[in-house]
Amino acid sequence: MRSFQTTRLVEFAQTDMAGFAHFSEFPRWMESVEHELFRTVGLSVSMQIEGRHVSWPRRACSFEFSRPLRFEDEFEVSLWVREIGDSSISWAAEFRRDGVVHATGNCTTVCCEVSGHGTVKAICIPGMIREKLAPYENKEME
Repeated sequence: MRSFQTTRLVEFAQTDMAGFAHFSEFPRWMESVEHELFRTVGLSVSMQIEGRHVSWPRRACSFEFSRPLRFEDEFEVSLWVREIGDSSISWAAEFRRDGVVHATGNCTTVCCEVSGHGTVKAICIPGMIREKLAPYENKEME
């Protein structure tokens, strides 16, 4: 099992008046890395599967912050799957700079079918998605 890792840079617009990365950026970064992971394994977070439009809205997200990230800090985001359920995926992330954890995050997304009328309904995660994300499942990394 492994995590998916990538780097990001704190941009000026992502900071508060103290020059720290604003807390609201962490969910965006985590979601961005999730999308990157999906693309890496040949998927999308919004795609047609078996004639259905499948997407992944969030059910819950939480973050804990131990050190600030600042303007122009380059940092690493590690993302892994904590659990693949029937219709949901629980994700975990670490935000590190120079090997030091600055924040952690958890998020649960739900596999949903989006109809042409805009209604959203939870569905079972298709097998091909499970297979492609299984290498990133690591329940011990919490």
